[in-house]
Amino acid sequence: MTKQKNGMKCFKGIWNLAKVCGMVFTVLLAVAYVASAYGGMANPEETTRYAILNLGYPILFIVSWMMFVVWIVCRQWIIATVTAISLVVTIEPMLTYFPVNVFTHKLSPQEQERSFKLLTFNVMNFDDFDGLVHEHNRTVQYILDVDADVVCLQEGAQQERMTDIKVIKNDLSELLKRYPYYTRGIDDMVLLSKYPFDNSEDCVVENRKKVVAYEVYMPWDTVKIFNCHLHSIGLTMDDKEIYRQITNIKGLDDLQPMETMREVRSNLFSKLSLAFSIRGEQARQLRDLIDKSGKNVIVCGDFNDTPGSYCYRTVRGNDLRDAYLDCAFGPAITYHDNRFYFKIDHVLYRGGFKAVDIERGKIDSSDHYPLIATFVWE
Repeated sequence: MTKQKNGMKCFKGIWNLAKVCGMVFTVLLAVAYVASAYGGMANPEETTRYAILNLGYPILFIVSWMMFVVWIVCRQWIIATVTAISLVVTIEPMLTYFPVNVFTHKLSPQEQERSFKLLTFNVMNFDDFDGLVHEHNRTVQYILDVDADVVCLQEGAQQERMTDIKVIKNDLSELLKRYPYYTRGIDDMVLLSKYPFDNSEDCVVENRKKVVAYEVYMPWDTVKIFNCHLHSIGLTMDDKEIYRQITNIKGLDDLQPMETMREVRSNLFSKLSLAFSIRGEQARQLRDLIDKSGKNVIVCGDFNDTPGSYCYRTVRGNDLRDAYLDCAFGPAITYHDNRFYFKIDHVLYRGGFKAVDIERGKIDSSDHYPLIATFVWE
């Protein structure tokens, strides 16, 4: 009997210690979670710690919900309330990452006549991500299958002219037949359109990556479309290998912990910080161009930054809507290489039309997935 009592006391002592540790962890988690949710509000040119923390928002979101469920099951109402408060006060960034549009919009015949479809896609210079040679260029075939009215491409060509793109000749012929209006802008930015357009301006916004603007003359009205490819992290193959190893449990056995942390700090974190800072300046320059534009605007492409980031918030401002936020259900990933699984491609808009549908394409011929948005003129 004495042994049984001692065992119970020991169990209760372990449980109380675990509960205290869990509570401390939950409070720290709640603070980190809220900071990550609103980390994009901090200017990365002043400090990048919140921008880096914002990258981990989806993971902290999942862990926070797990801890909330754990404390509810354990009937620890006070600490469960702490987690609940952290979730409630972050509703706005939560919905930016995880929109909850349950019902899809089916176009009526009248809406169909007033609709247009836009495809944005970083095509990785039309190379194939699987490294294989196919009978037809998979990226070109996908663009043809989607049959969007306007196609914005990033990394669209390595040569001087659109006709020099390395694709099967028949594929290219069919692409240009489908889209009689096309242009190759700076930094391999390409627009394919069924409607005539003018290059409004080439905007060299800093440090290699660019924004190209077009005035597209649709039957209903003119739309100014900004095709964007903002500054990337610029990781080397060595940096990517380090990241792959530290995100692979088996790979950690082959690394010295201190050496790994030093490399991560000097390579990944420093490059992330620099990229956040550069994109912050690019975003402000792009926002100035949007402010000078007319009412009908679409801003799309590879932002190299996540929803809720400083770059995203600055470009979106108070007047642009997010097509994904308006139409989608659940989170999405648009970049999938090197275990960097993020949504960094966006479609923002304002004007006399509304987004009624958006789809993340499943084609894996590039290191990015495409976004296809459908709009209806009002």
